Amino acid sequence: MTSSVGRAGAGRVAIGGILHETHTFMAQATTIADFADQSLHAGADLIAAMRGSRSGIGGMIDRATEAGWQLLPTLYAAAMPGGPVTATAYHELLSEFRARLQQAMPVDGVLLALHGAMVAEGELDAESDIVAQARAIVGDAPIVVLLDMHGNISPRLVELADVLLAYDTNPHIDAYARGEEAAAIMARLLRRELRPTPAFARPALLLPAQSTGTAVPPLAPVHQRAAEIEALDAVVCVAVMGGFAYADTPHTGPSIIVTTDSQPALAAACAEELSALLYELRSEATPSYLEPAEAVRLAAGQDRGPVILVDSADNIGGGTPGDGADALVAMLACDVLEGTIVLADAQAVDICWRAGKAAEITLAVGGKVDDWHGQPVTVTVTGTVRALSDGVFACELPDNHFASFYGNTVRMGRTVWLRVAGVNILLTERKTPPLDLAQLRHIGIQPEAQRMIVVKSAVAYRVAYMPIAADVIEMDTAGLCSANLSRFPYRHLPRPVYPLD
Repeated sequence: MTSSVGRAGAGRVAIGGILHETHTFMAQATTIADFADQSLHAGADLIAAMRGSRSGIGGMIDRATEAGWQLLPTLYAAAMPGGPVTATAYHELLSEFRARLQQAMPVDGVLLALHGAMVAEGELDAESDIVAQARAIVGDAPIVVLLDMHGNISPRLVELADVLLAYDTNPHIDAYARGEEAAAIMARLLRRELRPTPAFARPALLLPAQSTGTAVPPLAPVHQRAAEIEALDAVVCVAVMGGFAYADTPHTGPSIIVTTDSQPALAAACAEELSALLYELRSEATPSYLEPAEAVRLAAGQDRGPVILVDSADNIGGGTPGDGADALVAMLACDVLEGTIVLADAQAVDICWRAGKAAEITLAVGGKVDDWHGQPVTVTVTGTVRALSDGVFACELPDNHFASFYGNTVRMGRTVWLRVAGVNILLTERKTPPLDLAQLRHIGIQPEAQRMIVVKSAVAYRVAYMPIAADVIEMDTAGLCSANLSRFPYRHLPRPVYPLD
């Protein structure tokens, strides 16, 4: 290999990534079309599409450009969280990535944006497989990997990569900054200023998605201590992984990765300390909820602005279908005036589009994908199609979570504003997390004018919705992201583990 390593400001650096948060209990598989619907770019198109975005790979691109490196784009693919990636889709993406990385050789380093909780048919540890494929091609060239903090990390991945770092925030508002950090670490590696010595520790613990916010316990104190450790001269980075409890794998759950410069004993001690601290705080991971009818009744009694009703069991960002109708049933029964809910229901969207704007129709919405979310709710009152949209909108928030993976423009597919009595139902062809107020505003629904808004999210909604929220009420609804983890039939998970045992 002809290498430019050691020449200040020079370097041939390959860049790419394959990202998916996989809910292994969801029956509907994730296909190549799901990646194409969100973000699928190869070669020069990768740079053109992701440069300037607030994504992790966007931060890598911008910092690498400033450094004057020759960036060698491979493949970047990201799909909305969902069921296992089909073997066909996985191998198609992996083959494209491998081929382009081989074409880029020789390289001095590889920057990868991965998720950490991707599962494909026949592959429970997709990230390790991807990095192993890269390692087989590039040899001992440094590989730096940026992860979502919801990743389920295996020791094998720690061994394969030179440096693993992760988002420090949930909601994920620091993806771009962590991408810049990944490139900065690569610069040190290219200058041979750094000999990474990583250590890995994992507590016997599972955290439901509702308990993985980084501003509150149990993760907040761990991050505070991690920041103190990261300030030590010998520490390169600390990744506090909250894990993704809805992926049934042998390495599911929180973990800690501490990388030092030539000090493996320090890395091991710090990783074990943070892992023990997280386990000590495990009792902080028990959320409390209200039945939807009670939550709606309380919200209806408020007059200070929108009450956010959190339907975290149907957390789209965790891979659910986004069509659970428990909260809608409660709002209609309570005769709510100015309440809003978003449902992913392509069939209902098609009916409304064929009826046209201003049409009055009766139809069934929600609950169509699986029996985790109940039976469809038939809207027996007259509903009016208030507006139709192509579902494309630009995020209002500059550091929006959408940008962490897909770029700044969101595409929900054909979208309908259906007004049923006093309830606004936003129907979308594609499930879309509630991570930006433009999702409602782009079609004419004013978030600030609502008495209550249902969000199908566990934590990520907070950046967009907390600034307008009069109150927040967590609901106990049916769904694939229930906080009650004992509902899930784990087969691969190592036992014992808290809170299941």
